[in-house]
Amino acid sequence: MSKKKYSVNWENDEPVSFEVDEVLYENLDQVPDEADREKLAAMMDASFDQEFEKEFKDFDKEFDKNFEAHEKSSVNVEKLILGIFSGIAALMLLIAGISSVSAVRKLSGEASAPGRVVDMVVQREYINEQDRIVRDYYYPVVEFVSSDGRRHSAQMTEGSQSPSYEVGDEVTVQYDPDHPLDARIKSPGSDALMWILPGITGILGLAFLGAVIVVRKLMPPEE
Repeated sequence: MSKKKYSVNWENDEPVSFEVDEVLYENLDQVPDEADREKLAAMMDASFDQEFEKEFKDFDKEFDKNFEAHEKSSVNVEKLILGIFSGIAALMLLIAGISSVSAVRKLSGEASAPGRVVDMVVQREYINEQDRIVRDYYYPVVEFVSSDGRRHSAQMTEGSQSPSYEVGDEVTVQYDPDHPLDARIKSPGSDALMWILPGITGILGLAFLGAVIVVRKLMPPEE
């Protein structure tokens, strides 16, 4: 007894007809033999399983491909951000270094002389132009004699909201011998002002540098 031949004809992934020993049926219900119907149904199930497995593998491959592309893109973005942060850190540390050297040179090159407050200049400055809020700042005018014997009168660039000095106060003046009007009253506050720029830029530079180091440690190693 020869084995029966079975066939399922498909169109657009849908079964459209069935054959048993070259006899064509439009649907399974037309197949008279129950065993033949079960065989054809099993063939359809197997085809569906194969199609699902193929689609799943294709999806898996596409997902892996997209994931790898996303990973590469993320790494490139991280490298770009690290490059920007590294550049900012280098710039901030460079400014801190240059301003520190400038502050040291200025401090070491200053001359000292006794002086006296001869006037107090009041300047009204806006602290909020939109609401027209103003505040008065007081700038002392100091008279002193430089090392070449010349008498100078200089308005200090450091002001305060309330008078820190009164007319007639004796003070110590620090000044540039080549430019005597570039002067300041010697005080812990004026000394600290010399280090504001180096301090701020130095802290920012170290913060960005620290962030770069931490991110580099957390990044996965390149294959």
